[in-house]
Amino acid sequence: MVGTKNNRRAQMTERLIQDSLIQLLQHQELNEITVTAVCKMADINRGTFYAHYDDVKDCMHTMEQDATKELLAVINEHLHPDSLRAILTGIFEIVKKRHAVTSFILTTDQDFLMHFIATTKREILEHNQSLIGNISAREGQYMFEYYLNGIVGVVRYWLKTDLQESPETLAAFINDWWYRGKPFKAIADLPPESQSNK
Repeated sequence: MVGTKNNRRAQMTERLIQDSLIQLLQHQELNEITVTAVCKMADINRGTFYAHYDDVKDCMHTMEQDATKELLAVINEHLHPDSLRAILTGIFEIVKKRHAVTSFILTTDQDFLMHFIATTKREILEHNQSLIGNISAREGQYMFEYYLNGIVGVVRYWLKTDLQESPETLAAFINDWWYRGKPFKAIADLPPESQSNK
């Protein structure tokens, strides 16, 4: 029981430190933030900080790893071929939950989010062959890159505009755009997903 309490206390302290760093990131660049500033924001001493992290960058790296683990967990939950919308919803939920961290990551690592959205490639290129027109493998790859960069652009705009839509709504937008647009055959004649489910 004591070990559990201590572990919970350590987790609470780490969360406090992380939240304080996130607050500081709203106004400063990462390389401008000092351990002293984080400690002051969190109302802890430097010894407490160093008991959990080597420095500010180590704290940020830990948050990035945590976000990565959550994103991978979402993807592993949705391996069914028809789960594109579910995967995107899960990814967007993590982006929203950790928006300060993901916003920072997206400004420093252009490919971070692409790595996770790229996991939907199987659903797009392998499991929708009956809907894809007569395009070459090369064109199919261009098609996917177009899709991938488009989603990342949408997420950037979503973050920039204060996450006005829910993760479910954003995923529904993209799902609808993709399956009702070129290069899918006759898809424009299909009713919207919301109507077909009625």
